[in-house]
Order: sequence, then C-alpha cells, then structure tokens
Amino acid sequence: MFRTRVEEERFACYKCEEELVFDVKVARLDTCPNCSAYLHSCRNCRFWSPSAHNQCIENQGEFIRDREAGNFCGHFSFRVVGDDTATAEVDTAKSRLDALFGGGGGAASAVTAAAVTPAAVTPEDAARARLEALFKK
Repeated sequence: MFRTRVEEERFACYKCEEELVFDVKVARLDTCPNCSAYLHSCRNCRFWSPSAHNQCIENQGEFIRDREAGNFCGHFSFRVVGDDTATAEVDTAKSRLDALFGGGGGAASAVTAAAVTPAAVTPEDAARARLEALFKK
C-alpha cells in the first residue's frame, strides 16, 4: 500500500496575497512580512465569510469587532489557498438566482436593443418592450 504524496497546503495573506510559509503555529501578533497585516485575524481564517452572521461561519465563534486585527479566537484556522468553498457557494447561489429570474443580462439587453434601434419608438412601446422582456413574452 503506497500512498501518493498529498499536495502541501499553501497559505497567503488576505491583504497582499503574498504566499506564506509557516514553521510554527501563527501567534496572535504575527504579521505578514510583505505588508505588515496581522496574520491571526478573521480575514485570514477559513471560517471568515462576509455574508455570514458576525462574518463567521463557525457557529460558536465570538464577536470580534475588528476583523483585520490580531485576535484571540480559539477557532482560528488559517485559510488554505485554493480552498474557495465560500466563493463556490456564492457562485452556486448566484447561478440559481440567475436561472430563477431569467439569467444575467438577457432582459436588460433586450430592453436596450428595443430602446435604441428605431428612432420613432414611443414611451408606450418602450414600456411594453420592457414588460415583455421581463416576462419573456
């Protein structure tokens, strides 16, 4: 039973996106060597999500006022580069909304095309075109 080499986890600063290498655990006041941003901060944590309550998807996480400052959070786990589960969830939600409400830009492009093409378009015709584009008639 041979195991294949697992790709090493890579870490990066949230602010400057400089790749970081850790020899030891990140301490509360450690800073990025490139931009001096705090490393043990919510913005570098894998649980940080701007759309979540308290911007933290860890349900037991404490409220932290400054998300970019070094903190004492016991749930802190450094965000791994390429672990974009939060962005994948956002993209999935956006695509579902686009499918539900008619996609991105289809109705708007039909409205602008109807409003721009003929010079003799009346306001009533433009309103009807927007209404039909909205309901895809």
